[in-house]
Amino acid sequence: MPRRRISISTVLPTILFIAYFLHLDKKILRDVAFDQASTSSSSSTKNTAPHTPFPPRPNTKINTNTNTTSLKNKLADDCHHIYLDLGSNIGIHSRLLYQPHLYPHALKSKFLFDQQFGPHRHNNDLCVFAFEPNPIHRERHVNLTRYFGQLGWRYHYLPFAVSDSYGNGTFYHNGDGHKEEIGFGDHRLIGKGAVEEVVPTIRLVDWIREEVRGRRLPKKVFGKYGGIYG
Repeated sequence: MPRRRISISTVLPTILFIAYFLHLDKKILRDVAFDQASTSSSSSTKNTAPHTPFPPRPNTKINTNTNTTSLKNKLADDCHHIYLDLGSNIGIHSRLLYQPHLYPHALKSKFLFDQQFGPHRHNNDLCVFAFEPNPIHRERHVNLTRYFGQLGWRYHYLPFAVSDSYGNGTFYHNGDGHKEEIGFGDHRLIGKGAVEEVVPTIRLVDWIREEVRGRRLPKKVFGKYGGIYG
């Protein structure tokens, strides 16, 4: 399944806001606050290892009848607002949500974030789930997880491509490393020059049911949201 063309049903209206619908100004495609040297990556390697979706966590019960996981605790517990960044690349949209002042040219994205999450949101109310299967960006997301965690903000890196099924998918590096590999996906954009990368896939609707739907709401909300429903 194309990672960036998946349509989301109204399973969880009002809390899902997908990065696909944002349009960043070209001037802010490169992160202005992180040292790019810390995110330098090695050459890609084809990964053919079998994939096990959702490695069991503590307090986890496997329902063998439906091949789903029933969790006592959910990743989205105590999250007021939730942002699913599908195809996160290097996490620019997540940084823009948490730190909009770093991106003065991203006016469209700022407008959309303010519209969805409120102009007076508080970062302690937000939970970001960044899905990015490109292994070249793994170190970057690990650094972001650590960085945001030190600030008390919840950022979850998930190294999967989203799909309508579990398994593996073939994606392609399309020779745009100088643009943070924004063309990484399931299409060959440069013909035979594209380099294959086998990535794990998860069924997004199941992940939402297991980790988001029915989440425990926070006892305290820090931001001012007016009529915005969280």
